[in-house]
Amino acid sequence: MFTAGAFILMILIAWFVQRKNEQDRPMYDRAAARDEGIRLLVLHVRQDLKLVAFALMGVLVMLGVIADRIH
Repeated sequence: MFTAGAFILMILIAWFVQRKNEQDRPMYDRAAARDEGIRLLVLHVRQDLKLVAFALMGVLVMLGVIADRIH
């Protein structure tokens, strides 16, 4: 049960992040016209945050599996 909840939460977070990414993307593309360095910095920061989010989702799934085995 906890594992299913973790997967559902993971799917909802991924959907929300993708939606916000598509909404914010035109702003980042406009920033490229002004300063290439800022655009690259923002893209790298976004990739780092995505990596952290996926790592946290993996931890949630592992905790769900552990909670299901204990329960």
